[in-house]
Amino acid sequence: MAKFLNLIKNNKFLIFILLIALFFRTFDLVGRFEFAHDGDLYSWIVKDIVVDHHPRLIGQLTSAEGIYIGPAFYYLLIPFFLLTGMDPIGAIIPITIIGILTVFSYYRVFSKLFNKSIGLIAGFLYATLLWTVQFDRHVYPSTTTNLWTIWYFFTVVSISRGNYRVLPLLGFLIGLIWHIHIALAPALIAVPVAVLISRRLPNLKEIFLFFLILLTTSVPLLVFEVRHNFSQTVSFINNFTVNHGGGNGLLKLNLILIKLSGEIQNLFFYPQALPLNPLILLVLILLGGLFIVRKRVITFKELTPLYCWIFGIIIFYSLSSTIVSEYYLSNVEIIFISLISILFYLLYKSSRAGQVLVITLMSLILVKNVYYTVTDKPYHKGYVERKNAAAFIKKDSLEKGFPCVAVSYITSPGENVGFRYFFYLNNLHVNQPWSGSPVYSIVLPDELASGKIEHFFGHIKVISPEEIPSKEKVKFSCSGQNSNLTDPMFGFTQ
Repeated sequence: MAKFLNLIKNNKFLIFILLIALFFRTFDLVGRFEFAHDGDLYSWIVKDIVVDHHPRLIGQLTSAEGIYIGPAFYYLLIPFFLLTGMDPIGAIIPITIIGILTVFSYYRVFSKLFNKSIGLIAGFLYATLLWTVQFDRHVYPSTTTNLWTIWYFFTVVSISRGNYRVLPLLGFLIGLIWHIHIALAPALIAVPVAVLISRRLPNLKEIFLFFLILLTTSVPLLVFEVRHNFSQTVSFINNFTVNHGGGNGLLKLNLILIKLSGEIQNLFFYPQALPLNPLILLVLILLGGLFIVRKRVITFKELTPLYCWIFGIIIFYSLSSTIVSEYYLSNVEIIFISLISILFYLLYKSSRAGQVLVITLMSLILVKNVYYTVTDKPYHKGYVERKNAAAFIKKDSLEKGFPCVAVSYITSPGENVGFRYFFYLNNLHVNQPWSGSPVYSIVLPDELASGKIEHFFGHIKVISPEEIPSKEKVKFSCSGQNSNLTDPMFGFTQ
């Protein structure tokens, strides 16, 4: 007990930060749990593995034609789905653990590379910034990105220092890119730069371990490619020759800079915005890196691959015709958090006034973001509402003696999703509206349409069937396949 109390005493600031991180990532977690197309997708894939007994080598189809996400994330979800009786609410457990682990990793990596004070500042910022908090609460394969980037950051800085003992870790991280998001691949430009900067090469044992771990984590990809005639490899190459409509050249460069600067502004100030051009903030933080070099907290050779990481991402997407979302650029956030954390540390160390200023700024960040989190009124159309809407249709159809139902969607574009898995959990036979089955209408947002009998679940409205077909027609419509199980789902491939 004495050792345990001593451990808490010696790490009280870290424990405080982890508790803050837990609060932000679990506050009203079920009520604010989003569940839409991605929810249907990962739930359907877990069902395909557990219920339909299909051991999968791939996850969902990405926006790049013919390229899939690896299966690791979906296998990670399986024990938690089983724990909650195949209810997708189980997915929030590993996501929350990953979020807390990422906060701890920020502390650990920065403490190891620099010092404990910088580690605590970086951990605090990652724990409390609402942009990272919201990212950590999403249940996507890409939610593991920030955990990946903090350890990738560690390997890049370590290699620039000539420490090649991190090569097995680097091999593991590279192998995980397919399982997270291919948008992480351009960040690898930092590795050869770090090797050149280090002015030494790894020994044969370190190289062997790197390729061994890389090969091991790439087994699902390699097996899939061999079985399917390297279809993803061909698709990956073909994607470079196809015009995706995102433009390129100077106009694309300008767009990338706008998106990147907006991403960094959101990182530090969301949901507010600065009263100045976000590009100025981006440039000022990068210039702050040169100041840090002068203060000898980080060396120029350590900073160089990190800046090449940023500029490599910018150049890659400027030359590519891919339509770029902000997420494609988010893997550089770690670099900006590192620079701000070190600048905060230098300011804190500079004087008594600097200490007061840093503590005040961090307190303001905490108070502002706690206030926003507690007072924010989300638009209720997520997990709870979709689940309850599906349960109502099941209950109402049983009471009215319908052996099957049809569902019609009256929704804004892209909102007619996130219901199919709940229909499956309720063992509902759901047909298309033209099948002759009694039609329930799902309306989202609820003001889009009205009916004689309406039931509200947050901002989701269910209109009960107003015209009931004859029993013979209903029976005939129910004699065919269950469309909910057989109709294709975008992004899902068996």
